[in-house]
Amino acid sequence: MHDPNANSPFATAEESLIYRDRVDVAEKVSDPDGRNGPMGASHHGGQAPFPKTQELTRHGISSVLGLDIGGANLKAFHSSGNALNHSFPMWLKPNELANAIANLVASLPHCDSWAVTMTGEMADCFGDRATGVRAIVEQTMIAANGLRVSQVKFYAIPGVFLNAKEAIASCDRVASANWHVLARWVASWIECPSLLMDIGSTTTDLIPLSPHCVETQSISDFDRLVRNELVYLGIQRTPVCAIVDSLPHRGLSVPIIREKFATTDDCCLLLGWTPEDPLDRETCDSMPRTRLAASNRMARLIGLDQRSVLLDDAVAMASHAMNAATQIIHNATEFHQRHGQSQWIVSGHGNRLLSVPFGVRQVDLNARLGNDVSRVAPAFAICKWMQQTQQSTISQS
Repeated sequence: MHDPNANSPFATAEESLIYRDRVDVAEKVSDPDGRNGPMGASHHGGQAPFPKTQELTRHGISSVLGLDIGGANLKAFHSSGNALNHSFPMWLKPNELANAIANLVASLPHCDSWAVTMTGEMADCFGDRATGVRAIVEQTMIAANGLRVSQVKFYAIPGVFLNAKEAIASCDRVASANWHVLARWVASWIECPSLLMDIGSTTTDLIPLSPHCVETQSISDFDRLVRNELVYLGIQRTPVCAIVDSLPHRGLSVPIIREKFATTDDCCLLLGWTPEDPLDRETCDSMPRTRLAASNRMARLIGLDQRSVLLDDAVAMASHAMNAATQIIHNATEFHQRHGQSQWIVSGHGNRLLSVPFGVRQVDLNARLGNDVSRVAPAFAICKWMQQTQQSTISQS
């Protein structure tokens, strides 16, 4: 049987500590007195308070921008509390990343420090992940230099910040590491064994945790796929033809056409889970993100079109597809349930795809942080870790 760790970039005993990643938790920057509980949020479920930029500066801690650079979206969290999520198709225009980052942060206060994590190196415009990491690092530095950012650090497993040169040299530790930074932050405040579930537009992360510890041997996406810690299924971008083999239509079970005619976003539109946006044409057929247009996209999957498929027919197909998506994720979580996680920490904007077992406590980061912040949770987490690193440095000096 193939050992997924055989190609691990860690060759020393010291580096192999990732296999039981101990998180040395410093005092929370956002809640130094612990008055608001482990999340930095009130016990009544309100949004976590964020330190004001002026307060951070007064304590010698610079403002921080957390960036999560993906293959389809750019996500940012500013230490003042602002969260942003912009679409960016990396595979179409990787050389425009620097401009896209600059445009993303244009509406935010200036930051002295950027903390960056990524998954965009997997885009198929790059020949391999090393090439992708180098391109993203270089484009990020162009944007940062243009905005006169004094410090840019890139997150690497098992939990260190690297400069640009180091990040390029350690590409396998930097690549697709955004799951790990979020897991470390959650592990820093949980009090019992938990399963972190982050369902985004493209993927679902299932990460076993215990207090102060990320309980996984995985490093790469390959490792995580093998261990059911990564499910390549999300709430927006997954093609319907990758989820089901057939769709229901007026009493028939119709084998589908295996083309990217419709996605889970179309299902969400049809089911009323997400609002319509007639101006948005980032769809399979470049037609609007409306229910009627989504209905036509679903119809194509069974060889029909809007002339013969009613909206109610398309809704039934969408419901079938999303039930299948929920089952796929449920099958992956069953593997982890055997290991006794008594609590699920739910993040991202795809929690409608969850089926929570009886007796499992659910902690919803959407409720704790607010929907906007939860949607950019890795950017939020890396911002907090950078602030914490700065605070630790100041305390030791």
